Amino acid sequence: MRRNTRGFTLIELMIVVVIIGILAAIAIPNFIAMTDRAREGTTKSNMHGFQVAAEDYSVEHDGVYATSANLVATRLPSNGARFRNPFTGTTGSGNAYEYAAWVVPLATSGAMGIVTYADSSANLYQIAGRGKNADISIILTSGR
Repeated sequence: MRRNTRGFTLIELMIVVVIIGILAAIAIPNFIAMTDRAREGTTKSNMHGFQVAAEDYSVEHDGVYATSANLVATRLPSNGARFRNPFTGTTGSGNAYEYAAWVVPLATSGAMGIVTYADSSANLYQIAGRGKNADISIILTSGR
């Protein structure tokens, strides 16, 4: 009698499932870490965009920097309507950017992806950003 030997055995299928599980266990944490690094890179880009907008405001106001983050945001494309927090996807004051009291070095409120702006009475400004777990070590200043 001839036996029909089509298909896979249960052992072969279990081995394939284990191999796929091992590959997923390696790939998923790397993907999550890469996503977080990309979001922190977007936060740095947002910080630079806010710096350019602050300098634009200064040029239009005879070298005086804005006294609030909302004034700077009006210099962003679409008046800041498309300025998004890369971690939450939210826009606007308190969500994507915020204003803080002058402290050296400037610290954020702690919200992931937020860009913080502060000005001093000496016509200086600082811009800081927050990554997933801590403030980003780059602080942009007016350079004076």
